[in-house]
Amino acid sequence: MIKTDKLLGDKMKLFNGQMALRFRKRNWRRDPELVVIDTILEQHHELYKIVLPDLKGLSKDSIMGRKDIPTVEQIVRAAIYKETKSMNYRDLEYAEDDSIICGEFLRLNGREPFSYQVLQKYISKISSETLKKLLIEINKIAIEAVAKTFIFVNSV
Repeated sequence: MIKTDKLLGDKMKLFNGQMALRFRKRNWRRDPELVVIDTILEQHHELYKIVLPDLKGLSKDSIMGRKDIPTVEQIVRAAIYKETKSMNYRDLEYAEDDSIICGEFLRLNGREPFSYQVLQKYISKISSETLKKLLIEINKIAIEAVAKTFIFVNSV
């Protein structure tokens, strides 16, 4: 008789009473633009201030996020992911659940994906002008980083 515990080994871990399976690690090489955007958002939290006026109707709890309400960071990241991938809200909901990279980019951290209705409710509050302004700022930061790297490499 084979013991189930030994058979499953390290492939399963229990977190808060839920079973989480990790089949593979994320492969960011397939989405290099998301790596750049993720890094910029991680290093430049001030970028989130660009969308705050559009999201002013959110409760104060949503800055930290409740389980059923995405954080400002998750809303912004979902809007960027949706825009860069040219998705509709149902496709974004599917990607949250199906794509490890999407889940990581949206900072789901193992939580259940948001429904397309929740995504639409919050992302649609961000005007297209505001999202464009945010993406332009992200691009400016990326271009500056490349220029600094180029100058550094050429000076060595």
